[in-house]
Amino acid sequence: MATSNLLEPLLVLSIFGRSGTTLLMQLLGTSEQIVFDRDYPFETRYLTYLLRWSLLLQEGYQPNDAWNPDINNKAPGGRIGPFPYSNAKYWKGREMWIPCFQSAWREFSRMSSVQKCVEYRYYAEKTPFWAPEYLQQAMPYKAILLIRDPRDVFLSITAFDKKRGFPGFVREVADDDWTFAQRLVKLFRERIPVIHRETDKKNSMLVPYELLASSLPAASEKIGKWLGIPFNPFVVEAQASSFSHHMTSRDPSASIGRWKKEMDKDIRDFFEKELADELEFLGYTDDTDFLRS
Repeated sequence: MATSNLLEPLLVLSIFGRSGTTLLMQLLGTSEQIVFDRDYPFETRYLTYLLRWSLLLQEGYQPNDAWNPDINNKAPGGRIGPFPYSNAKYWKGREMWIPCFQSAWREFSRMSSVQKCVEYRYYAEKTPFWAPEYLQQAMPYKAILLIRDPRDVFLSITAFDKKRGFPGFVREVADDDWTFAQRLVKLFRERIPVIHRETDKKNSMLVPYELLASSLPAASEKIGKWLGIPFNPFVVEAQASSFSHHMTSRDPSASIGRWKKEMDKDIRDFFEKELADELEFLGYTDDTDFLRS
């Protein structure tokens, strides 16, 4: 398949929410060479949808499902399931999904450029963790691996949920701090292998939240050099007051290392014991200098 004028996916991967994805998307949005919907919270996911749509082709049909051949005969308007015929001779869904996804992505690339009369270079998206496994089979992409100290993630989610009045970001209504900490650690362990795998690839870059929050210009220069396009961090900094509802500290730099003062000692010890290897791998030691990383 020809790849000329095809948008290169730029995946924004973070282990959890509250890891700086919104700040990073703001920065990416200062480039006219990157396309995505620039509306808070930057979560219109074209790539994810088209990938799921095409992957439906390879799913196996279960005869007892509510979706069946009879519903397939009805006029469109409802949900659709896998190809609903068990003994079909000419169905090769596992071979079809890749070219179907490629064709859809080619058309999306064309339409997005025509709509704005701009020849974009990248498409950026906050992408779920399952996406790279499939996307790598279909086309080249780049990935920004956005990491943050999980102890600060714990505090940020807790503070943000309290601020908005309802739980989210994997924290549930029935959770207390201990049950939430246990769930966060479990999910962290489940998702960190993706960071390990992507870190080993030339098409990925590890970006600490702490660098974004402490020196956006330095982060901008690092990411811009890697992608080969310029960004304007000062536009983002000028818009900070418009995103105050998203923040739980007085400014981004104040959100770094909150766990040292705000986290209950027993919970802090729990994180350090259960995630010792992961914290070391990500570089979260007391002497880490993210401005040099």
